[in-house]
Amino acid sequence: MKLATVNINNYVKVKLNEFGLSVMKSNREELQRMAPSLPDFTPPSTDSDGYSKFQLWSLMETFGPIIHLGCELPFDSEILFTCESVTEVDE
Repeated sequence: MKLATVNINNYVKVKLNEFGLSVMKSNREELQRMAPSLPDFTPPSTDSDGYSKFQLWSLMETFGPIIHLGCELPFDSEILFTCESVTEVDE
């Protein structure tokens, strides 16, 4: 097994689906009700492989409240983590 040290400020990449985008849009609309001068929702940019980049804490803040056992996921279940080093350990 390999372990990676990951800080919550590190970036992760996920492939958002339509449900994930609708959650983000709904969150923005809620903020706009409190602060009408905010611009409309703009989907996050994606790289050539379809991944969007978030700081880990932001991903947790945005999607944590809707993720639970058996839920519809807002992104593919594979998450790419950026990290400084990976350490091999015995299991």
